[in-house]
Amino acid sequence: PSPTPTTSPTPAPTPTATPTSTPAPGGTWTAGRAYQVGDQVTYGGSTYRCRQAHTAIAGWEPPNVPALWSQV
Repeated sequence: PSPTPTTSPTPAPTPTATPTSTPAPGGTWTAGRAYQVGDQVTYGGSTYRCRQAHTAIAGWEPPNVPALWSQV
């Protein structure tokens, strides 16, 4: 009697990672948060870069205070 050939097991496919959207560094502008020079935030659909270190307060939204924020 001759031996019966066997097949090699087929490896299972590796799942593909689903890409996720990456928020902008710094995220959404928030009152009460401390910002450093160079931080980027989004506000009203636009991106802004911090020009001067500060702790944000209501009324200091990026489009209202060009001394603190420049639109990117």
